[in-house]
Amino acid sequence: MFGWVHESFRQLVNRKYGRETWLKILEIAKFEEGTESEIGKYYRDEESFRLVSAMGSVIGIPVEEVWEAYGGFLIQFTMETGWNELLRALSPDLEGFLDTLDSLHYFIDHVVYRTKLKGPAFRCEAQPDGSLILHYYSRRSGLYPITEVIMKVQERKQEHVDSLITEHVVFVINQVENSLAAFRSIASRTVSSSTISSEFTNVCSNYYTKLMIFVKLSLIIFVLTKNYVLSMLASIYIRRLFPLIQRGETRVEDILELVHPEIPLSFDSIMAFRNSLFVFRLRDELSQGSSKPSSCRSDEVKSQQMAITIKGSMHLVAENKYMVYMCSLNVTTIRELIERNLFLSDIQRHDSTRDLIMLNQSRMSQVELNRNLEETTRNLKCMANALKTEKQRTDELLCELMPPSVAESLRQGNTVEASEFPEATILFTDIVTFTNICSLCTPYDVVNLLNDLYQRFDRIVGIHDVYKVETIGDAYMIVGGVPSERRNHAEKVLDVSIGMLMESRYVNKLIN
Repeated sequence: MFGWVHESFRQLVNRKYGRETWLKILEIAKFEEGTESEIGKYYRDEESFRLVSAMGSVIGIPVEEVWEAYGGFLIQFTMETGWNELLRALSPDLEGFLDTLDSLHYFIDHVVYRTKLKGPAFRCEAQPDGSLILHYYSRRSGLYPITEVIMKVQERKQEHVDSLITEHVVFVINQVENSLAAFRSIASRTVSSSTISSEFTNVCSNYYTKLMIFVKLSLIIFVLTKNYVLSMLASIYIRRLFPLIQRGETRVEDILELVHPEIPLSFDSIMAFRNSLFVFRLRDELSQGSSKPSSCRSDEVKSQQMAITIKGSMHLVAENKYMVYMCSLNVTTIRELIERNLFLSDIQRHDSTRDLIMLNQSRMSQVELNRNLEETTRNLKCMANALKTEKQRTDELLCELMPPSVAESLRQGNTVEASEFPEATILFTDIVTFTNICSLCTPYDVVNLLNDLYQRFDRIVGIHDVYKVETIGDAYMIVGGVPSERRNHAEKVLDVSIGMLMESRYVNKLIN
């Protein structure tokens, strides 16, 4: 999923439950703070679902309720992050808005973030009673509560469809009367398909005349029969790529491969998704023919990322006998033009794709700068954390060399004056027969013995609030009453000595 989705998760939890709750969620989800919501990054689905599962565990609600809460927050956060004007401009009615969601997701995936993700699909059916049936398709199971909350549905039915789709949810949407009902309807008032059909009937009947007009306009027009046989093609560019195209004989799948939406290439499927954006990939020479050597197969897979794609819309004409696919080249950057051996002159001047390419070229430089800035900020944060850790280790080492009060004063940059103490108690200890131990045992065993012994001594010293001066070999020196004066310093040192004798019994003796 997009990093933007993770950022919206973070905003939801921080606003409603606080930062401490979010940190607990990150710990359970095994995310390091600062890396969980990078907006320009793509996170694997398992990472996103792990984060949502952790949210449910910490907050104490089922995962379905987490998605419902997210659906309620999503619209608010989307409006706050600059998408409000775009969403308001999609359509004047709910049906048109829902029909546009599919193409909006494609635009965000492939143009804005350029991640080539597989987003959800939507299609809407207007009912005679004025209600709408919204079909929601997704590869990710269990996300339908987001749409349910956003649409404020009254009925929901879930079912599984063919292998191309993992989840298909149907929502029935009824309009609630309000002050806007007088001048805005839930159903779209766009031009009907019958009107479009009558306008295009003459195109099929006057094929040769209209074809020349389309060719001169540099538009890409496919006229298909119900059996997906090519009845008309108006495109000099595609005819140049496929010179063997024959009207009435060539099938669409011989030259095109459906990329979006992910549905079977059939008349019924096209009818169901006729309000969606259709993207086809042009088959190259490696795709032609029935047999391909293994090297060609690998080249074909490799070239899919470089293949030329076209996008447009489907229209039924001539009493639903034909389908007209009106489309244009699907390129968004100068780099894509170069990689596909295309030029701006291949796109008609009035086509907004030309403007999109040039705008994207300037936007990409800004995106690259922002990405570098985010990377630099992330590196600086990592370096700051590493510096903080090293500073703590330095402070601990400094406290090992001198009393903590003196170490803190030096750390603050202050000068420590020499002090005199009228009385103090000092204890020296060493290990009996330590020379014999060193001569009979390996250095590794001797070091382990001293580490075990001194760790026990250090714990006792900390309990009785005396100061360890130093350790040299087997010698251990402590002092009481310094640097903090106390009247019972001798008693404290004696208590430490008794504890040392008791703890030394539990140390593994290397020799008798």
